[in-house]
Amino acid sequence: MSTKTTKAQLLRRGLEGLLDPLSPLRSMRQMLDTMDRIFEDAMILPGSRSRTGGQVRAPWDIKDDEQEIKMRFDMPGLTKEDVKVSVEDDILVIKGEHKKEEEGEDDSWTNRSYSSYDTRLQLPDNSEKDKIKAELKNGVLFISIPKSKVERKVMDVQIQ
Repeated sequence: MSTKTTKAQLLRRGLEGLLDPLSPLRSMRQMLDTMDRIFEDAMILPGSRSRTGGQVRAPWDIKDDEQEIKMRFDMPGLTKEDVKVSVEDDILVIKGEHKKEEEGEDDSWTNRSYSSYDTRLQLPDNSEKDKIKAELKNGVLFISIPKSKVERKVMDVQIQ
C-alpha cells in the first residue's frame, strides 16, 4: 500500500465515524462541541453582549486597590441567617445554604428547594483579618477586607 492510500483510508474511516450515529468518534465530537458551547456561554464577560443580545453580569466581582479588597457575590434567595463568612488561618470562607419545603394542599406534591454556596479564597499577607466586614443586601453579599501598609526595607548585603 502506498502512503497516499493509507492517508485516504484513514480520512475515510474518520469521516465515516462522524457520519455513523453509533460511532464513539461521533459521540466524542458531539460531547466536545457541547463543551465548547457551554464554555463560550460561560466566558461572556460583564458589559459584553450575549448571543441573545442582553447584558450579562458575572455572579461575583473583586476589586483590589491600595487600601482594601472589595468583593461582591450574588446569593439570590439567601438571607443573612443563611450565610456565614469566616477566616480559617489565611483563608476567607464564604458559605451559604438555604432549604425550603412547602406542603401542598390536599395530597398535592411537596414543593422543595435547596441552594448551597461554598467558596474559599486565599487572603494576601497584608490583609487585616480582624477588620473584615460583610453585608448582605438584597441577595448580594459585599465583603470589605482592609489592607495594612507594608513597609519594605532595603538592605545592602556586603559581597565578600
